[in-house]
Amino acid sequence: MGDRYTLSVTCECGEKDDDVWYAPTCGFMTWTCPKCKKVIDLESYSGINAEGCASTEYGIKAVQEQKSKMEKNK
Repeated sequence: MGDRYTLSVTCECGEKDDDVWYAPTCGFMTWTCPKCKKVIDLESYSGINAEGCASTEYGIKAVQEQKSKMEKNK
């Protein structure tokens, strides 16, 4: 487990969501805009380091694996 955040995210299309969950160790690292379908990387958007949210070595590994999958899907 690790740290979790609730973010306010505004897409470049103007759509805003004030209740976006950013919890890297739980697999929540992106947000998809419901209006234009753009996928937002919440680590980049928020500036909060994903690995830094992990409280265990397992959590860090899980975040790194998820980031690797995200890179492959770009």
